[in-house]
Amino acid sequence: MAAALPIPEVKEIEAIYGLEGALAATQRYRNLFAAFKSKYGQSPEVYARAPGRVNLIGEHIDYEGYGVLPMAINQDTIVAIARGGDKLSVANAEDAKYPAVEFGTDPAQAVDVGKHSWANYFLAAYKGVFEFLQSKGIAAPAPVGLQVMIHGTVPLGSGLSSSAAIVCSSALAIAAVLGVVGSLTKGDVSEFTCTAERHVGVTSGGMDQAISVMGMPGVAMLVEFNPVRVSTTRLFQA
Repeated sequence: MAAALPIPEVKEIEAIYGLEGALAATQRYRNLFAAFKSKYGQSPEVYARAPGRVNLIGEHIDYEGYGVLPMAINQDTIVAIARGGDKLSVANAEDAKYPAVEFGTDPAQAVDVGKHSWANYFLAAYKGVFEFLQSKGIAAPAPVGLQVMIHGTVPLGSGLSSSAAIVCSSALAIAAVLGVVGSLTKGDVSEFTCTAERHVGVTSGGMDQAISVMGMPGVAMLVEFNPVRVSTTRLFQA
């Protein structure tokens, strides 16, 4: 059952992007590394990524707990992260379009929904990680400064869930750099990122996060809820 699986650690870029996409993806990660190093003067400790999605069957019914059939897509969001400084420093490789933002490290801080910022999605994920650990009675690490560089290829406003991609990839990166990712399953991340995304003031039913975390290449997933779970539907080429 996919929801019970641990979060995988991947060493080979081909395992994610395939042989045909590995060259372009490698260059993208190199560019992200260079942007991170230029801004922060150190290398990232961890990279995390999460894809966008298309939905095949079931529009807006996940809000009520009904099953849906989405599929993950190649376009994704990558988060490079390291511990450093005394704030949450959130930057984007496309800095002219998405200016850098700083937050405090208190996980209890509210997301300012009245002042919309692209970086609010990272803060929502940060809050979500700590809220999940607290809800499960897992000892949370002391908050520390984090240095973050993000790059996404999921088109904004396209209905492909760019928001879920940034929240899920950010949550995975935060959990990994803080050393708690081993306490999480794919189902855990799917559940708490759905709740976390609501901190930015949007309604989320859980489909977007579930397929972003549990999606697989070449298959659609029947996503069901309460609790979240998935089963695969392979799509054949004509």
